[in-house]
Amino acid sequence: MRWAAALKIGIGSVLMALSGLQVVAPAWLFAPPQERLFGLPPGPVVVLGLCSALFASGAIVAAEGICDAFGSTSLWDLVVRDPLLLLRLLACGVVAGLVLEIVAQWLGRLWYYPWWTTWFYALVLVPGFALYWLFIVESYLAAKAVLDAVARRRTVRRSVRLWPVGAAALAVFALLTIRWYAQRGFTFDVTGPTPAAPPFGYAVLAFTGVALLSDALVTAAARLYWVPFAAVALAAAVVSVAFEVPNAVHWHWAYDHFPGPVLPGGLPLTMFLAWPMQYVVFLAVPSAILPGLAALFWQPPADGRRNGAVGSAGLGSGGELGDVDSEGPQQAGVRRDIDGLG
Repeated sequence: MRWAAALKIGIGSVLMALSGLQVVAPAWLFAPPQERLFGLPPGPVVVLGLCSALFASGAIVAAEGICDAFGSTSLWDLVVRDPLLLLRLLACGVVAGLVLEIVAQWLGRLWYYPWWTTWFYALVLVPGFALYWLFIVESYLAAKAVLDAVARRRTVRRSVRLWPVGAAALAVFALLTIRWYAQRGFTFDVTGPTPAAPPFGYAVLAFTGVALLSDALVTAAARLYWVPFAAVALAAAVVSVAFEVPNAVHWHWAYDHFPGPVLPGGLPLTMFLAWPMQYVVFLAVPSAILPGLAALFWQPPADGRRNGAVGSAGLGSGGELGDVDSEGPQQAGVRRDIDGLG
């Protein structure tokens, strides 16, 4: 199995490296005047879109290899057990992606797609976010697998619920945003910069509310199970640099209205600092839709992990954080919740 894991990591790394070819793409391909197809410049869109897809696919494959190497469960393991589960996982990804896009792009105006048209955006929104969600989540699971392997084992207890606070934060965000746009007007535009945007703190408030809706996330924090949060930070740091720096050459997507200093290449420092927030959204929203995913995302791995697992619970099982000191009832519940997804 080790050689298979190494092969996946190698293939994934090659695909991610190939995505960097966008940096050396000929300048004339991106220079005006552009030939357009129904308003869309096909050259830049194809090159940049292909490179983004290569990076996402490579990250998924490499992350799967890392999970294999550490004996941890990945999304691929769940799908192999139940191919129909893939549709539900992709649906979760689309919902999470829409939450992110509505809050940060449609309302927050924090980025836009300079080479796209509105009709093309509508065409790729759903499949694009499905793939993007898979790559973000798999990269998180790979980081979590590494950190779980070195984490001190600890006993954990009852769950903590702060969803009313999260709902209140989202309500405040909605009221503030509605008031801001009521005074200035709203225009839907995803292809160009806008002269003004709501304060960046509005988006932070919304993402905080989404995070607090996840009981499993809050419970992990309350129990001082640090691995998920360190995994978010680790995955976000690695992926953001590898993904954003090549993009800054030709701007498949571009940033606007981020506060604070701008780094060389036009990348806002705040954007890098905000990357963990999208990981939290992409993990918290599916945890609420498919509670069994909470065991995979926010809980310590059960002893035996994949090899000792027996699927015996339903898809909607909740469960408590497991006791990773011994194979007790709580830990068995963690394992059932993960395997119940398959």
